[in-house]
Amino acid sequence: MPAIAVERTIGETKRAVIDGLIRYNETKMGKQRYRRFAVSLRERKKIVGGIVGEVWMTVLFIQLFWIDERFRGKGRGAALIKKIEDEARRFGAIRSYVDTMSVQAPGFYRKCGYKAF
Repeated sequence: MPAIAVERTIGETKRAVIDGLIRYNETKMGKQRYRRFAVSLRERKKIVGGIVGEVWMTVLFIQLFWIDERFRGKGRGAALIKKIEDEARRFGAIRSYVDTMSVQAPGFYRKCGYKAF
């Protein structure tokens, strides 16, 4: 009988879940376009901000986004959003999705053209 386990490191399980979903979706919808990637903001090779996302079919899903406080409010966040959107378009994305909380940056995302739903 299968056992359920809680894990502190998610890499192996995440990869298995993604692979399983891709295989299942391909049986229902044909070959899927799927690409994971990141865009970073660097200061002398040190990462001081970045976005992690993935494109599935025609949607960019922004999963993680962070910028060191020293670089906020200076247009760098908007530049990172533009860069990940531009890259996602190269992979076939025509829309984008981000999930955020009210204490994070909903105003920032609205300024970048995102709408709440």
